[in-house]
Amino acid sequence: MKNKRTNSSIAVRAGLAAALALALAAPAAAQASTLDELQSRIDASNEAYNAAVQHATELQDKIDANQQKIQEIQAELPAKKEAAAKSLRTAYKMQTNGNDLIQLLLSSDDFNEVISTVQYLDKITSHNNAAIEELAQSSSELEQAQSALASQKAQVDSEVTNAVTALSDANNARQEYESQVAAQQAAAAAQAQAAAPSAGDTAKKDAQQPAAPAPEQAPAAPSETKKPLPPVDSDVETDGEWMSGLASAYDVDNNTGGTATASGAILTSDSVTVAVPASQSYLLGRSVQIRYGGKTITATVTDTGGFASYGRVLDLAGGCWKAFGFSSCYDWGVRAVQYRFL
Repeated sequence: MKNKRTNSSIAVRAGLAAALALALAAPAAAQASTLDELQSRIDASNEAYNAAVQHATELQDKIDANQQKIQEIQAELPAKKEAAAKSLRTAYKMQTNGNDLIQLLLSSDDFNEVISTVQYLDKITSHNNAAIEELAQSSSELEQAQSALASQKAQVDSEVTNAVTALSDANNARQEYESQVAAQQAAAAAQAQAAAPSAGDTAKKDAQQPAAPAPEQAPAAPSETKKPLPPVDSDVETDGEWMSGLASAYDVDNNTGGTATASGAILTSDSVTVAVPASQSYLLGRSVQIRYGGKTITATVTDTGGFASYGRVLDLAGGCWKAFGFSSCYDWGVRAVQYRFL
């Protein structure tokens, strides 16, 4: 059995949870759009959502780095403040005791001792200045890091808002897509029912026709291998008719059983296989054709999962979404496809 996909960038996406729940719960606005236009909206919204989440994740990394830097500077500041205070006190003493310093120089026995004394005093002064400058630089770095942190947090809030907006639009487009598909299927069913002759008309027509002579007994035809039939309450067409629905994606990394599947087949990152809802396990082993973006692939049903409650009809393994040109199951997300079981 396959597992639900887990999200990368857990910290950022966890922050989206409450806002996304409200966005997904909002009713979709009725819009007159074709299925192709709706699919384009879904694709564009998915891309905008993924881009916003990725940017927010990158900003969160910068925020974490800045917070770490701020903590390090704050930890070093007390020692630097103390060193700067000592330097200031020493410099003050040297300035107030200028006569003593002159006397020290004049009392030197030779010129070399004078040079040594001057160099010593210069080192003290340089050390004092360095301690004070280091404190000033650390204080400036702390102020810049705090300012950058505030700006980055504001950007994250903006990206979260963009992500919520994009996902809400994708959700509305999916709902409208599903409504249009359902309406088309209902219209097709009604048209087929209207075109079919009633039982009374058929009986009347048969009564008007003269009885045909009994045909000679033909030799029995070899038996054909029949496809497994779905349960009576199933609404899945298994006779090769094209259908439309939403397909998600998964990979070995987010499959509960690892490489195991409901059929016993081994799942790899390149498996051209799909999972169907758990209630449709009778489809295991069947081939399914899938159309998306002008491409058609043929896959095998090897797995089942509990994703029907999310409105999805298929879950594509790695070989499928790669064949359609996607780099990961997260890149695919959830997309509308056409499909039929062979």
